[in-house]
Amino acid sequence: MTALPLKKAAIALAAMALLVACRDKSSETPSADADQPVLQEEMPVASLPELDPALDPVTAVPEYLEVLGDTLGLQMYISTMKPGDSMALHQHLDHTVYTMEGGTLLVYINGTDPVEFRLNTGDALISGPLTDAAVNIGETTVRLLITEVHRPRAD
Repeated sequence: MTALPLKKAAIALAAMALLVACRDKSSETPSADADQPVLQEEMPVASLPELDPALDPVTAVPEYLEVLGDTLGLQMYISTMKPGDSMALHQHLDHTVYTMEGGTLLVYINGTDPVEFRLNTGDALISGPLTDAAVNIGETTVRLLITEVHRPRAD
């Protein structure tokens, strides 16, 4: 008893597909440039900021990093600084920072005077390119989950 409605539905579906496939295209209005080839407009491609390979964090300060992944133009790592640790000058492209364990850092950003950052567990930051160095001036170990974006921004 249910086979008959299923057959009718299948026939109706096949007929609709046939009608769509064979529709009359003569009623469509041709564009003014129908005889002209269609050219793809070249999309502007954003470029990455210059990254000095010697200042890549994985190269410049590997003793403070645990690389979790490096694929698809993304690099993810955990940065750990114990009290008194001093991280040398290094460079970031676009990046995110998530504070896994908070503390107090003295951070030198883009050659400016140092700024004291009190990081709380759960703090997050999204930042553009910068060059920095840091010193853990607190009494706790600071652990940061950082994701570097090594591909152009989508504008």
